[in-house]
Formats: sequence, C-alpha cells, structure tokens
Amino acid sequence: MTSYYDVIIIGAGMAGLSSAYALRKSVDSILVCDQFQIGNTFGSSSGSTRMFRAMYSNPYYCQAAKYSNVLWESQEKHYGKKLRVSHGLLFYGEDWGEETIEGSICAAKQVMQRQSIPLEELTAKEISARWPLRTKPGWQGLFEPAAGAVLSCESLSFWKNEVIRCGHKIRLGTKVVSVSDGTDVNVLLEDGTKASSKRCIIAAGPWSRYFLELFGYQVQLQIWPMLWAYYTIERDRMDTYPQWFCFQEKAKNDPDQGLYYGFPCMGDKKNGTDLIKIGIDWAPDKLKRSDYTPSANMTIPTELLQILDDFVFSYIEGVRSRSEAHLCPYTMSTDAGFVLDRLSKNIFIFSHGSGQAFKFAPVIGENLKRLVLDEAPLFDLSPWSVKRAALQV
Repeated sequence: MTSYYDVIIIGAGMAGLSSAYALRKSVDSILVCDQFQIGNTFGSSSGSTRMFRAMYSNPYYCQAAKYSNVLWESQEKHYGKKLRVSHGLLFYGEDWGEETIEGSICAAKQVMQRQSIPLEELTAKEISARWPLRTKPGWQGLFEPAAGAVLSCESLSFWKNEVIRCGHKIRLGTKVVSVSDGTDVNVLLEDGTKASSKRCIIAAGPWSRYFLELFGYQVQLQIWPMLWAYYTIERDRMDTYPQWFCFQEKAKNDPDQGLYYGFPCMGDKKNGTDLIKIGIDWAPDKLKRSDYTPSANMTIPTELLQILDDFVFSYIEGVRSRSEAHLCPYTMSTDAGFVLDRLSKNIFIFSHGSGQAFKFAPVIGENLKRLVLDEAPLFDLSPWSVKRAALQV
C-alpha cells in the first residue's frame, strides 16, 4: 500500500526540518524521512552550535541574514526560549584583496557600513589587549556586536517537536531508494514503504548529487571534509574567548590555507565544561570528493591535525590540550553560494550549503514553503538558482 501526503521532505537536517516547520500549519500532511537520526555526525547539521552574523562581503547574504534574524526572533517567541546566543563576532587577520569562502575583512566592512550595521574597527594591539588572541603587526579587525551562535541542536529539536505536535510524521533510519516524478511524486524507502505526495522537498545535504542527477541536473558540487576540534582551556579564561574568524594569506607551497574559526566557551564554571571549539575553514585537495559515502571510521589525516594544533597553540592563549576532533562534510559550490530552487513542477531542493547555511535556516524553510505553495519568495532567489553559470559543468 502507498501512503499519501501533501508534502514529502527527504532529509531531516537543518533544511528539511526548518521547511517542515514552516509548512506545518499550511498543509494537512507532511512526511519527513532520513536514512539516519536527527543531528547525526554523517551530515552537515551535527554539533551544538553554529554562527549567525550579518558580516558578509556579499550584500545579498547580508540582507538575507537580516530576514533570517527577524524569523529567528519569531520562532524564539513561539518556543518561549532562546535559539541563539549573542556575544559578537570578530573578523581579524590579514586583508590581501582577495575573497575567501567567508569573505574578507575589507569588503565586509564596506557592506556593513552601507547597510548601517554597527561594527567596531580594531588594530592588532587592541585585539590582543581585549581577547586572548595573539596577532601579528599590521593585522586588523572588525567586531560585529550583534552576532553570535545559533543553538543548532536545540533548534533541530524544536522544529522536530513542533512538526510532530501538528500531526505530521517523521520517519528516521530508513534510506530513500527511489524518487519518481509525474502527476504525483512517488518515493520508495529501503524497507519497502511506498509514499506519494503532491510536492517533494529534497534537503539531502552531502547526498544531493544523486537527486540532482536523477532529475537531469549536472552541476558542480564538491564535498569538503572540514576539521574541527574541542580544546581544553585554563579555567580562569573561560569567559574571555570571543567568536572569531582569522584570515591569513596562503603562502606559496604552504599546505596551510590560512582560514580558521573559533567559538567562545559555551559552558559555565559550575559544570566545568572548559572547552572551546576551533576549526579549519578549508580542506586539502586530496580530501575533497565529488561523491560522499559516510563512514564512522573516517580517518583524520595526522598532518591536518598538526596544522590545526600549530595554529591553535601559536595564536590562542590559555589552551591546554586538544580534547577531541571531528570531520564534518560541507556541500560546497564553486561560488560558496546556496542552491534553493525548483527542479520540476513538483520537486524543490536546498543544497550547496557551503558550511554557512544554518544561520539562514528560517529563511531557507520559509522560502521552500513558499515555493511549494506557489507563493512569492521572501526575496529574489536567482542568486541561488540551480541553473546559474557558476554551477554549470
């Protein structure tokens, strides 16, 4: 027998659950399905925190962040609890006139000034005097006071519970083996379950290539396994670390590509969680893949761990030791931009999150909802088109 739904959503990560949340009161029945559990370590939505910010070199993303923050506030009001913590964000380091996947200090400054977003400009000495960060002469900084961290685990749980509370279904632990598009969308799960719907959202993260090719789209997409780790810190410094991105120009023939990020200590002295999260915001070419097969035993290259450790112990004061390390798959586009588009009359997709999508979760969910309901999007989505020139093979 085939179960019928108004909307089927493939993927129960950030994009799948945020779109189910947005749709929960607009349709009678939703099925969200995922081959793993919510927040699993094989996808891109795992972990307890993600950054949110308006500090972008691209004014389009700066404006999208403004929309997103309004929607986050609405969701927090509905939840009755905070889904974000504001503690600011520091961009610091070198500015050599080139854009990285996170932008650049100079261009972000120009965009924020044009958008009248409050920021502080800092010298290298001022940065090191304010935070336990070592700097080099000539480095500069920008601080966005309103930025902070999204509580990503809390957000996933909130969306999941609200979707279930409204009578919709979430099916976990069973892989989608086929999707066919016709008058209706027909989905077959690995255990033989059949489901059909009027509309289907694909939010499959690192597995997006299969679905894109299934519906005739040959686009550029790479999976970058990105390294991040927790480090123990001196207890008396727990309240002193900022949230930051560090920009350094890559030297010729140097394997270190120079872009790093870090979170403040999100614990407290009472429970003794004296850890900070620091990661590499690039991947060596030899680790980049066009297809993704998850493995619980994915080995982190020793030389990559050494590069991260070298940066941490050279530039971050008060760090005692590395506690644990992880690889997280980023679904990357060539222009570090998203895909949010219609693949056919009945099928819609979010993909190419490029490691920066979670902060835009309410915007992603709301725009997917509007596409499904044939309503106008919140703003022009053409920069996220699956057909844009930057993605073509």
